[in-house]
Amino acid sequence: MWLPPTGQSQPLVFDSPHSSCRFPSHPLLAATEAQLKTGWDAYVDELWQPSVARGASLIAANFSRMFIDPNRAATDIDAALLAEAWPEDLQPTPYSDRGMGLIRRFALPGVPMYAGRLSVTDVQERISAYYQPYHEALATRLDTLKAQFGSVWHVDCHSMKSTGNAMNIDAGIARPDVVISDANGTSASREFSSVVINEFQRLGLRAALNHPYQGGHIVRHYGLPSAGMHSIQIELNRALYMNEATFEKSANFAQLQQDLAQVTETILEYIKANT
Repeated sequence: MWLPPTGQSQPLVFDSPHSSCRFPSHPLLAATEAQLKTGWDAYVDELWQPSVARGASLIAANFSRMFIDPNRAATDIDAALLAEAWPEDLQPTPYSDRGMGLIRRFALPGVPMYAGRLSVTDVQERISAYYQPYHEALATRLDTLKAQFGSVWHVDCHSMKSTGNAMNIDAGIARPDVVISDANGTSASREFSSVVINEFQRLGLRAALNHPYQGGHIVRHYGLPSAGMHSIQIELNRALYMNEATFEKSANFAQLQQDLAQVTETILEYIKANT
């Protein structure tokens, strides 16, 4: 799904790669619907949607990251998932080691996604039909705005469990309200990251920079501040706006949505001063 800006376009793009819980039917799927939902960044696209009325663009995935994850490199594949050898070199990362690479091995700690191994054709079709179109849409929008304005600012939008589980690098640790990540200063100017984190703190939210997340594949792939491409990742604590057990919105949903609209306004003010 791509929501174009209403009114005058601004060089600001939001993307939500984990915004869907739609998982296509699969004969080997072993995880339950409830288990699959735990990987869903519930309502994140809706939380940021008011940014569109302010001239920003919003791109959101319409497939579950548990099926294929746009926030992983296309080579981040666990060979143990495959029934046959991959035709090219694989480059699994620590994400794959924890069972959460491009194709998930586990839905939750100790809970396998599949009852058997996947064919190479299966994975290749997921890449061509889901992964590549998402990245093509995002890259096209970023490139178009970069050509028009000279620079572009990009926010990769996510939500996080209030406490990490055994598949996470911060297992058992309570998380802040918001985590902003810029790949330790390599995917965006530190000035931009500081503007965003300061605004969240001004709004009364506990915000951290690059901890426990430093930024996933998307911001590392697209962010190149020396060329005017600034990408940050924002993780919102799900306890801020929903019941993590039932996936129902909480009474604070509307307030957080308003806060994010204010964050968007602050980003746009910063962009105006820097273009």
